[in-house]
Amino acid sequence: MRRAVATIGAGVLAWCAQAQVDNVPRDVIEQRIEAAAEQFGGDNDVDLTGLFQVLVDHYNDPIDLNNATAQDLSSMMLLNDVQISALMQHIRRNGKLQSIYELQTITGWDANTIGLIRPFVMVRDNALGSTANWREMLKNGSHELTVRSTMNVQSRKGFMDRKNPFGLDYYSPTGAALPDFSNSAVEDSLRTNNKVYLGSPFRVYTRYRFRYRQNISFGFTAEKDEGEEFFKGSNPNGYDFYSAHLFIRNMGRWKSIAVGDYSAQFGQGLTFWNGLAFASKSSYSLNIKRSAVGLAPYTSVNENLYMRGVAATYALAKKWELTGFYSNKKLDGAITSISSGADTLGTNIEDLVFSSFQEDGFHRTTSEVAKKQSISERIIGGHLRYRTRTFSIGATASHVEYGATLQRAVQPYNQFDFQGSKNTNMGVDWNYLYRNFTWFGEVARSENGGTAMNTGLLVALDKSVSMSLLYRDYGRDYHGLYSVAFAEGTNPWNERGFFTGIEVRPNRQWQFNAYVDQFSFPWLRYLTNAPSTGYDWLAQANWRPSKKVEIYVRARHQDKAKNTAFDINGIDPLVRAEQTNYRVNVSCKVSSSVSLRTRVETVDYQRGSSPLSHGFLLYQDIVHRPMRSPVELTARFALFQTDSYDARIYAYENDLIGVFSIPSYYGRGVRWYGMARITPLRRVDVWVRYGAWIYRDVTAISSGLQEVAGNVRSDLKVQVRWMF
Repeated sequence: MRRAVATIGAGVLAWCAQAQVDNVPRDVIEQRIEAAAEQFGGDNDVDLTGLFQVLVDHYNDPIDLNNATAQDLSSMMLLNDVQISALMQHIRRNGKLQSIYELQTITGWDANTIGLIRPFVMVRDNALGSTANWREMLKNGSHELTVRSTMNVQSRKGFMDRKNPFGLDYYSPTGAALPDFSNSAVEDSLRTNNKVYLGSPFRVYTRYRFRYRQNISFGFTAEKDEGEEFFKGSNPNGYDFYSAHLFIRNMGRWKSIAVGDYSAQFGQGLTFWNGLAFASKSSYSLNIKRSAVGLAPYTSVNENLYMRGVAATYALAKKWELTGFYSNKKLDGAITSISSGADTLGTNIEDLVFSSFQEDGFHRTTSEVAKKQSISERIIGGHLRYRTRTFSIGATASHVEYGATLQRAVQPYNQFDFQGSKNTNMGVDWNYLYRNFTWFGEVARSENGGTAMNTGLLVALDKSVSMSLLYRDYGRDYHGLYSVAFAEGTNPWNERGFFTGIEVRPNRQWQFNAYVDQFSFPWLRYLTNAPSTGYDWLAQANWRPSKKVEIYVRARHQDKAKNTAFDINGIDPLVRAEQTNYRVNVSCKVSSSVSLRTRVETVDYQRGSSPLSHGFLLYQDIVHRPMRSPVELTARFALFQTDSYDARIYAYENDLIGVFSIPSYYGRGVRWYGMARITPLRRVDVWVRYGAWIYRDVTAISSGLQEVAGNVRSDLKVQVRWMF
């Protein structure tokens, strides 16, 4: 009977799904990434290209729902585990799917969910693995070459010694005279003392990638940031950063083989997780479980979030898999030497030490270049997993060793943080699907004896109501150098908490999501000079009155303890720091090619008895993406006003394909950008994007070498992509 209902409904969904296949994938990707990006907070340079590439790969090689594992479905990051569990149970009870539209009869699935994943999945009667040989793969695979350049239109202070190609040279906002750049001694002094950048103001990016379905991928990526030298000085060989990879999947018992740069993710991220992880909390209140992909190729330009070496996953038996990984690369940091005494011959012994890592990847000044790749890092580890269709358990071990000793400037809040030159982590993770619930978790231990654990439950209470529960207990002395687990804080240590989420879908038009997270920090934290507690709640209602209109309303409140903002003698007392955000978002598809989005968001922030800071953002987006046209247009106009930086508001922006922007809006002014995609030739895309910030009542924007004189800061981006 249920299949009969699905067949009747197929005609209704077919038109919508067919219209989506060719045009929606990018919209779907951007929508999902925006939801995740909201929780990255102040990291507005977070690299999301890895997630984008995963979805692009699945679009080009859809997942077969009849033969997919839970890990396959999780890798899309478009489904929660309640939906995945329900699908597995449905296939087990009723046999393989006859049509993708049968999904609408499954608990937790609706037309919106089906439309969301439709471009990335398919239904086949039987498993059809790739039988192509190497020659066929190389012949039938796809090539992609992307070249991109970005430049700030107004000169920054770091480029005051050179002419601006747009004629907008830097000048002092105070009217002070600039140094005499015609004098070589002055120029040399400015460079030596980090007063100007060494390289050009252009950011240049080049990437080539070849891939055949999910079986093989190889390519390289190269980038230089603005201010970095190019084919001279500190970079005589061209770009500042190079990355290359060869990745092979499903070659007999070899499930994956990685050579070069890759990422490795296991369990819930407590023991070892390298690369991007979704935010812990968002309006997707059921997405509390990490979806580890194991090994994956690295194709991004973040100069820290990757492994460099070799790794492989081998099927020991039908249900057993063993992964081994090795990485050896260089990290940035300020190295110094200290005397550790003398040997038996009286020779003084010098130990290399560093106080912190430099993680921004910039090498623009003399001091930044001096820190470049000064610390060696070696990682060796493995993961053993037993897996059935509904249950899996894994054990992970990793050893990290540095070529110098990390010696932090010890403060009361960080006295339990990692110090030294090596660390070993071991952990066990599990995932169990049964009927309408999923139980998962992980326990881990670091070399010093510190422990951490989390465990969660996802339950479908009925066809329209699902819940998520998660408890975590992370020791203050747990050292997770490569840990990215569910946490309120930046790192998964010194924290306890309990998260409760709910999702209600009473009908196709309405969806309600909410969560409450209560947490405590047993030890001190940065800017919090005592153990503290806090809570965070969010509620959101989505209404889809038609296929072309979606409206959601959201409220979120955060309450944490922080040191008082007032200067007092002695230890700063703790006060409550409260922030409340309200948002209304309206998306409307005016026609098959034009979409509009309007958002209004406010924020109130107060720290103790300090004055209340208010923030406001209003923007209008218009997207013109005709299905058969060589031109695509996107634009935004925004008004914003905030009383302080604490009341800033983050908003996702459309950008060049493969590029993601999540800037913070603060101060008072206007933000606008326009972007065009032109297809002059078949399989060739040209992208141009110009955006500007126009502030009120300021004479300079930013500070240091990034300072821009005046009240306007704008940038120009150009990208060419050739697929062949």
